[in-house]
Amino acid sequence: MARLGTDKFVVEREKEVATRLSPGVFPTGRQSEWSAQNRTLTHSVHPLTNSVALCVAGKQPREQLKTEIRVYEQDQRIYVCGFGTTPDERLSFINDTHAVFSAIQSIMDARETHVGVDALLRMSALYREAMLRQVRVLQDARDSEFVRSESDVFQAMHAVWHLLEIVYVTTNSGLSASVVPYYMEWLNFNFPAPAAADGERIIGSSPDSNALAQNPDVWPYVQKLALRGHVTTVANMLERIAPAQVLSAAASRWARELAQTARDMPLASSDETSGSFNARWRRWNSGLQSMATNIGSMLDKADDDALSALAMVVDVMRGDADSISRVGDTWQDVLGAVLLYSEPTAQTERLPALAQLVLEQFESDDFTLVDRTLAALVRHELPEFLVYCNQIDAWLSAHVSDLMQHIGILDSCRRVFKVEPREHYLVFLGERYLTHEGLWRVAMDYFGLCRTRVSQNIMGEYIVRMPLESDRKAQQVLRVCERYKLTEAMERVHRQLGRQKWQRGRLGAAIAHFVRVNDSSAVGQICDQLWAEYLASGQLTYGPIIDSVLATSAHDRVRFLTVYRDFHECYKGGEFKRAGKLLLSILVGEIAPSHAVPDLLVDSIPLLEGDALVFGADDTLELMRCAESVAQSLVDSDVCGVGRDELSIFNVACARNLARSYVMQ
Repeated sequence: MARLGTDKFVVEREKEVATRLSPGVFPTGRQSEWSAQNRTLTHSVHPLTNSVALCVAGKQPREQLKTEIRVYEQDQRIYVCGFGTTPDERLSFINDTHAVFSAIQSIMDARETHVGVDALLRMSALYREAMLRQVRVLQDARDSEFVRSESDVFQAMHAVWHLLEIVYVTTNSGLSASVVPYYMEWLNFNFPAPAAADGERIIGSSPDSNALAQNPDVWPYVQKLALRGHVTTVANMLERIAPAQVLSAAASRWARELAQTARDMPLASSDETSGSFNARWRRWNSGLQSMATNIGSMLDKADDDALSALAMVVDVMRGDADSISRVGDTWQDVLGAVLLYSEPTAQTERLPALAQLVLEQFESDDFTLVDRTLAALVRHELPEFLVYCNQIDAWLSAHVSDLMQHIGILDSCRRVFKVEPREHYLVFLGERYLTHEGLWRVAMDYFGLCRTRVSQNIMGEYIVRMPLESDRKAQQVLRVCERYKLTEAMERVHRQLGRQKWQRGRLGAAIAHFVRVNDSSAVGQICDQLWAEYLASGQLTYGPIIDSVLATSAHDRVRFLTVYRDFHECYKGGEFKRAGKLLLSILVGEIAPSHAVPDLLVDSIPLLEGDALVFGADDTLELMRCAESVAQSLVDSDVCGVGRDELSIFNVACARNLARSYVMQ
């Protein structure tokens, strides 16, 4: 069988995809005429999905043309074409297997070492269960070319995954040293033969043993049963045939003998030593050898079609390579019979040599993609195997490379591939999932769990371009950023969300987002907007907004609005001394913007002129110092709406309060 050279193991290009526009932009066969009229197609690729917008465009501006070009309806259309998208029918499968994938990465992180065999077996079983469930869903769906194709893909993926599990996980778990029973189980489950319907048809069309013995399909069917190791069914069929009067006495006798021998076929058990099993096997095989010799002697003396067919069954069961090859239709059949009847205790390490001997009997040009994939696996040619997996389906190559990583057998591929195999296939699968709007979160996990700089960069670039249609999605995006430490992307998302909330009037939420990224400028602008709205309306209504962000923000502007709100509440409640302390703390602490200071000074006038002494001498001097700084910056007649007259009243009030404080002290 021809093998791929190492130069084949490069990053594979996507297959070309042809899309037919309907309705078309020009009549069939008139492309040259259409192009000659200054027309061409222009396109724009969507940055997040595998879709392209196409429309008709001019090769040159119409103003530069000497003749007028007529515009048709087709010229006004915009075509949106999708390619390489993930079908909705796979969503359930994708979500189920994504959960398994994430779980196994979590186990690996928790143990900080290789995942144990038991965990890998459980993971593999869950993957296979999801594949089989998808096959059943497709079988129940309305028949179509797509459904048939998808069903074939999932059956192929299950066959490949199941054999990989057997070769590299199950037989290394200590449960059994022999690969044979597992291989036969795999073969009969994934490629069942002979068909049960064939047996029912043969039995149904043969009312008695004579009719059964004369049925032309019965002996090929029994030979296939023997090839696949269905020895109990072989015994049952032979016992049905043996009483037939149309058979010779020798054929009847040996049919009964072979039926009993088939029932006596030794099976290995976990509580039996290999030496004991091998002894039982040699005795059983020796009986078949004697039977073959005796039947051969009888056939040398006289022709007997039934006895000749029976001899073929005996030859298969005694492990005769030529007979197995004649009965077997596929290399998988032949390899299974060789293992079962010639090397029943063979271990995994024996597979490559046996597989190569079997594969040389078949023409490799007739192999399907699944055949090539399985052949590479049993020969332990893992780089070639991984390439074929990707040709079957991107899901398969991504998860197979991940499993190989956990098993510890991916190094052989790293020496051949020009890229890191696991990273490449996981990123490739994640990019496929990005084409479906419902799978972006799944795609992020595949990128993130690659744990590479390339995947981190892809995540960051995608996240900052993702439309945030709802608060729920925004929180999901932020959780992804936090989980995978996408600091720069998180900051950009917070700023984007802050701008969105600001535009929609949700100022508290906007402040919270800007505070998370320390955007003091934006926080200051929103607080200034709240202050301006208060000055314009005279109603202090921003309290709930500030309260919503107070616990997460230590920004001076937020503190200013909070303390000023408390000042107002104390003043309204008659707590003038406490109100004065709060107002003074704003001015002395310089947490208020400069444009708000004049208004704060005006707010102090009622406290300066009140009956009770609110501000002492030192406090009054501090107020006067603030007023002096305001006066120095005064250029026009007004400062933020505060006139010179109001500042003069403030100065007089300070002078009176200062004198009163001295007298009282």
